[in-house]
Amino acid sequence: MRVSFLIAIPACLFTVFLIWWLGTRNLDFLAQPSEAKLQQIRSDTLASLPVSTMQDDAISIRLPLPQADAERPEPVAETVPVDIGDTSTAPVLDTYSDRAPEGSGKLLALAEALEEQGAFQRALLAYERVLDLSESNPEQIQTTINSIQRLKPTLPLWNSDPSAALPITLHIGTGEKFSKILPQIMEKISTDIGNASSGLVEPVYKLNIGRSIQDADAPTPVALWITGAEKGSPSTDVLSFTTDDPDRLRSDLLKTIFNLIRSHLSKSASHNPAPEIIDEPLPALENHLTRLLWVEFASLLNPAIEAGE
Repeated sequence: MRVSFLIAIPACLFTVFLIWWLGTRNLDFLAQPSEAKLQQIRSDTLASLPVSTMQDDAISIRLPLPQADAERPEPVAETVPVDIGDTSTAPVLDTYSDRAPEGSGKLLALAEALEEQGAFQRALLAYERVLDLSESNPEQIQTTINSIQRLKPTLPLWNSDPSAALPITLHIGTGEKFSKILPQIMEKISTDIGNASSGLVEPVYKLNIGRSIQDADAPTPVALWITGAEKGSPSTDVLSFTTDDPDRLRSDLLKTIFNLIRSHLSKSASHNPAPEIIDEPLPALENHLTRLLWVEFASLLNPAIEAGE
């Protein structure tokens, strides 16, 4: 027997409505639940959750959250103490040569530590090893030159006995134009070189005056070379320049002498070549050429003389 749709559909809707009404007629959906009821709901919910059996490992327990780069503290640089060694004994010219392979940075730190201890002669030697034996960048070289320029004038000459100095001869060839002023200039230059070498080199000079160029307005050529003391001793190359300004003659002579020494030393592989002239030539002679380089240069020109410390 089939029930008509007109009867079945209203009957189903009435049944659903009757069940809903019977189940919710005593309920107030708009009323706020009590705190006790909410606490009961929370407790029931937590009790129904599964219990985790996983344990935190040693890393994850205390692992801090990553901080932003801007908030990260800068690492504190460790200060490595500098071993200045025994400063009670008298140093020699090649002192701290054994430290050169450690690098210019450590030599500069050593020199600064020696200065702080008041061992100024040893500090100067450490600075000099930066120039003549270490691999240095331009910044380290300039720092070293500045330190030598500051420290060297405060110390006595390394050698105060002229008889123990190594002799060199400065040869100048030029015309008659400068013949009258050259002796005075060369006397001063000889003294400057002796002081620049800290008394280790004793220069003399020889003038070779020839006929002047007929044209009085033409610049005068000047030739320079340096030899040892004995006849037939080794010689540097010959460098020449021209000038018509007597006031610049001394500066040009000093610059040429420095270039002769630097060029001759560069042929030896035992030490670094001296830094080139930046400004004036006399400071370069005083601070770019270490005392060890002065001895090496004079020894190369005087092979028969044993270089003394």
